[in-house]
Formats: sequence, C-alpha cells, structure tokens
Amino acid sequence: MMDMSITNSLTPVQSRDSSTDRFRSSAQVLPLPEGLYLVSVKPTGQPLRIVNGVGFPAVQISSVPQPGTLPPSFLTKGELAPVVWLSGMDEAVITVPAGSSPLLITNYLYGPELQKCSDLEIKRLNRVTTAPAVGLSVHVHIQQQGERHFNAGEWAASDEPFWIETLRVEVTPSVGQLLQYHVPGASSSDGHWTPAPGRLGNPGGAPLAGIAFRLLAPLANTHRVVYAARFLRHGEMTGTDGEPCRSPQAQDPMIALRVAIVPR
Repeated sequence: MMDMSITNSLTPVQSRDSSTDRFRSSAQVLPLPEGLYLVSVKPTGQPLRIVNGVGFPAVQISSVPQPGTLPPSFLTKGELAPVVWLSGMDEAVITVPAGSSPLLITNYLYGPELQKCSDLEIKRLNRVTTAPAVGLSVHVHIQQQGERHFNAGEWAASDEPFWIETLRVEVTPSVGQLLQYHVPGASSSDGHWTPAPGRLGNPGGAPLAGIAFRLLAPLANTHRVVYAARFLRHGEMTGTDGEPCRSPQAQDPMIALRVAIVPR
C-alpha cells in the first residue's frame, strides 16, 4: 500500500487583482504509478469562502496531456469525469492506467493574502503486485560439438568460434506460446515466428544468421524479453522485444547468444 500527503505552502504564486480578498492559484505536477487511489482534502481549520457556489480553498485535479499516454479518470459523488474539484471534506477515487499522463494539481484560494492552501492525502487502494519470475533454459546445437544447455542470461556459446546451428528455448513456468523467436531476414517481415519450445535450424545444417525474440500478451504486459548475439566478424548486437539481431555483413554466422525475460 502507498500513502502520500501533499502539503502546500502559504505563499501564492499568481494574483488576479490587488484587493484584500483576491483569487490566487498554485500548481504542481505529480506522476503516479498504475493503480487505484483515494484522494481526500485534509481539514484546514478555516471556514470555506463560497463564491458562485464553489467553496474556497479548492483543489482542481486533472492531467497533463502528453503524446502516447492515457489520462487518469476521477470518480466523485457518483460521477466519472476527466477533471475533479475538491473542497471541504470532499474525496475522489483516481484510476491511473499503465503509461498514464501525470496529474496536474491546482490549488485555488480566495481571501487574504496569507492563507493556507488545501492539503491532500493520497492513498493507494489496490496492492502492488510483483510480476512473477520467468525462467529460461536455452538449448543450442553448436558446430562440431553437438547439443549444449544454458540458463537465462548466460552466453550460449562454445569456447571456440563455432557457429550455432539450432536453437530451442524452454520456459519455466510454462507460458504456452507467449514466447516466440525467429531468424530475422533482410527485412523486418522476413522469418516465421516459432513459439517456444519449438526449434530453429537443423543439426549439422547451415548456421543461424541471427535471432529475435518477442512476447505476446498477457505476458508482454508485465515482462519484456532482452537478448544479445555475437557474430563471427561483426561482433555483438543487442535487442529487446522483437528487435532483430542480425549481422550487416553477408555470410556472418552467429556464434553466441543470450536471452532473459525480465519484469517491466
């Protein structure tokens, strides 16, 4: 569970007029991880000033639009909205999706210059779950040496620069066909994806020219696959989540690889 408090200063940052009673505002940006939260206004000990039906001090909570992000949603007084106003003893439930844009919290005051903004308390309602570990067993057939077995993250390779002829990956616990791999071709559309624990290549056959791994949902929502390959002439290349590892040089066999599935 995660609790936090947002304590606001007494000093206003923006004024609208020079009268004794005036509107002032201050704002801050707050990113939150994915989850469900309860936000409430802490008692200030000062009476509300009602202006046009709105009690001050008041807090407006919205989000900062950003490309490629999803906005949070707010539930208050039985209504779902993209923006919420809180004052007095109000509270709201915030739903923050994965990859959400950050919150924009704006405090509004009306009254004397030295006046305290509302303090907010934000409590996480759902428990934080840790993505389970996913283990791998990598099986390769190496030129002149035969079948060899390696663990996740280990370099699957010979002590000599012999090429890899076949690859097969077993996943623990079993995730069905959610891990897939292929030998990438000259273009990103080349190469058929093989689900684990299927085999690429043939023992005693041509060397594998490269490798790429990918995860499918729902495993891809909580984990990512990272990997690297070494080639006889070009050296090492790295990739993640479907990126091709293939030497730019023609007829450059893959002599080592490693792969692991890690939580996001």
